[in-house]
Amino acid sequence: LEHTNTIHYTTTKKKIIGVTIHTSSNNNKPQQQHLLMESKSNTNGNDDDAQMQMDGNVDVIPGEEEEDTEHAHEPAYIDPENTIEVVCDGDDDDDDGDVMPMDDDDDFDDNGEEETGEDGIAEEQQRKQSSIADMSSFKLEADDVHTDAVFAVSTCFIAETQQLLIASGGGDDKAYVTMLSNDGSKRVIRCAYNHTDSVSCTSFNVNNKGNVMLAVGSFDGTVQLYDLTGIVAADTANIVQPVRQLDGPSDVEWIDWHPKGGSVVLVGSSDGTLWMWFVSNGKCLQVFVGHEGEVNAGCFTVDGKWAVSCGSDATLRVWAPKTGLSRHVFRNGSDVRFSDGAPLLCMDVGGGTDQQLAIAGTADGLAWIVHLGNKRVITSLMHCAGGGELASVEAVGFAPAAVNANWVATGGVNGDLKIWDLTNNQCRQTCLHGEKVAITRMKWHPTMPLIYTAASDGALRLWDARSGILLHKMTGHLDVVNDLDVKFGAVQSGEPDIVIAGSDDRTVRGFLVDVAKCLQAASGS
Repeated sequence: LEHTNTIHYTTTKKKIIGVTIHTSSNNNKPQQQHLLMESKSNTNGNDDDAQMQMDGNVDVIPGEEEEDTEHAHEPAYIDPENTIEVVCDGDDDDDDGDVMPMDDDDDFDDNGEEETGEDGIAEEQQRKQSSIADMSSFKLEADDVHTDAVFAVSTCFIAETQQLLIASGGGDDKAYVTMLSNDGSKRVIRCAYNHTDSVSCTSFNVNNKGNVMLAVGSFDGTVQLYDLTGIVAADTANIVQPVRQLDGPSDVEWIDWHPKGGSVVLVGSSDGTLWMWFVSNGKCLQVFVGHEGEVNAGCFTVDGKWAVSCGSDATLRVWAPKTGLSRHVFRNGSDVRFSDGAPLLCMDVGGGTDQQLAIAGTADGLAWIVHLGNKRVITSLMHCAGGGELASVEAVGFAPAAVNANWVATGGVNGDLKIWDLTNNQCRQTCLHGEKVAITRMKWHPTMPLIYTAASDGALRLWDARSGILLHKMTGHLDVVNDLDVKFGAVQSGEPDIVIAGSDDRTVRGFLVDVAKCLQAASGS
């Protein structure tokens, strides 16, 4: 080999199930590749007999008992009989030895031009700021937290102390937790782990012991777990150390906690794998193998019995957590109603009166609706006809059961937010964001027919899903909003919603929204 390689083998009872190769190239920046082979017993990517469910005691996935007994009952789902050996052969015919990676300081835009420097970015943002009204109630910027684009935000409200926790992560390879109090004061806490690549996702969970946990995922392939229980009570702490590191995938694209107890966490990677760990001791319970490309989205089902994922290989897969096998594979292009295998970019679960519906948005303007229980394709929704670069469906979401179990929303690069009624598969309303405004995220209100959206123009919007009316527009961000989360208030008592957003403009902003007042203004009363 022309470069220095360090090879690590992941084994189960002397059987190799994974290989991680760290390669040092001429720029001395390590490159990592993780190779993981699918079990021979599941070579077709589908095992309809793998019906093992997380039933009965799941809620109780072991680990939530007394401290001195939890490890005696910890799950150990990886079966060595379902592993195979990996053999890596070199390719003598491949003459790519002269192809070198681009150095970190070789910055060019899509047109081959050198990118604007720091001073140029600052000047551009100042110009935008002078023309955009800042409606945010508070903001976190470089002096507080991030020095690069913010890719992920999430929130957790602590009722006992009336504090709102905001986790954020971004392109500066850092994660922060900001604590907001009722009096408007804020305290910024730095997550201590030094990531070597962008922080891609953050997710809170309050487990059944009352511990406030935060999972931080990064493109460096690690998930850092932080216990914030003590930090919430402390008044002076400004840094928090991780209690555990989970690693294995080549990178981490998304995170989801198991809905029953929060003792298990699931992540997806661009290397085509999903990983599931037991939080208490960091033990890997399963590696789900089958996708032939990036795993763009995924989560546990509402009841926690299955894991579901969608990917760039145009498949939506249902997994059995206890066996690690694929229960079913829905393939884009396998049905005459669907397109010819476009990547699946986003998904949601929990739709329908039985909460068994899943939806996945495609790169060519469609959204699938499938039933996870009976493994049937229900229908396809045409979000954007004609294909092209503006067709991509970037956000999907089922309305909560308290709103309407048969409603679902799709949002796309074309700027349309569409509300669909699954009783007749018809579009009820189209909410127009404007020309060249792409929708990046959406979030339904838990009890009212309202939807928040984030968009590429830097604005957040609140829509009435019944009428399609824009109730409120929030400006202040100077660039694309990458993520949003909402702490919902009690509308009846006049408590406002707190909308948190992270943007390419390197800021995290919060907006207070009086939902009752917005509805009154829209009705003219």
